[in-house]
Amino acid sequence: MKPLLPTPAAHRQLSMHSIVENPVLWPIILITQVFIYSTYGIFINLSRVDGHVKYDSFSMVLSIETIKFLMALMMSWPEIVNHGMPEIRMKNVIPFSVPAFCYCLNNNLAVYMQDQMDPATFQVLCNLKIASTALLYRIIMRRNLRHLQWISLALLTFAGALNSYSGYTEKTLSLREIHVTSTGLFMAVLYCIISGFAGVYTEYILKRDIKISLPLQSCFLYSFGIILNFLMWIFQAGETLSLFQGYTKYTWIVIVCQAVNGLVMSLIMKHSSNIVRLFVITSAIPVATFLSIFIFHLQPGFEFFIVVITVVISIYLYNYSPIQK
Repeated sequence: MKPLLPTPAAHRQLSMHSIVENPVLWPIILITQVFIYSTYGIFINLSRVDGHVKYDSFSMVLSIETIKFLMALMMSWPEIVNHGMPEIRMKNVIPFSVPAFCYCLNNNLAVYMQDQMDPATFQVLCNLKIASTALLYRIIMRRNLRHLQWISLALLTFAGALNSYSGYTEKTLSLREIHVTSTGLFMAVLYCIISGFAGVYTEYILKRDIKISLPLQSCFLYSFGIILNFLMWIFQAGETLSLFQGYTKYTWIVIVCQAVNGLVMSLIMKHSSNIVRLFVITSAIPVATFLSIFIFHLQPGFEFFIVVITVVISIYLYNYSPIQK
């Protein structure tokens, strides 16, 4: 009797999982991902013309989703050519429309948030998504948190509140000073809730269909993203259907970086967890701060350094006590 051979999808899954278990390659990928994530707010601000974002955010996100889809298709193409298209049912595809809608909303919301706060504050406030992700992780993935992890979330909430208060008292909107508006605070709360749900639900459906390779699953997700953002772009553009209007070289850098960021985040959620994803996101805070100091000559106050230290301690405590299985 011949031994059972792994299916092409299973073989690819093992190949992807081996990357996560590689003690050298995986840390390099995570460190690179931290740097890429931290530069988002930086390049968005650099892409401004006369202090404002001149391009349509839906146009930029549409470009990002298209590039991600093409990259995922290229990764899955050898499997399709050599072994044919695997059996796919609508129940394997439709669930990806939910996170696609959430990501569509949040990706565009993140662009407008840049006008309401400085890049470093953007990174700190967006890390409140850890609290929403943890709560939704417990509900959707049915995993409990230990006491030490709840303490870390309380510290993180304190850090976000302190940063919001110190930034709200600033009257100037210069990139050289820490600042955040009341509209920015509302956007940050909405962003974190949507982000937490989208991240946890994406991990759930990625891990549920183990017979379908990650590149193909990514194609499902990004195809919905393309459709949604295309419709939003058509609605926003009106008669002016110029996809790349207002783009600068920094806009293209954002597009390429975010495309890579999306693919790596999918790999993390498929073969690791949202906890690792949150670690990457939060580690971007000090990196974004230091980059803002050198690029924008940012002058952070004493409170901001307390915030950064508190967030780092919170993340350490959160990861020190892993989620119970």
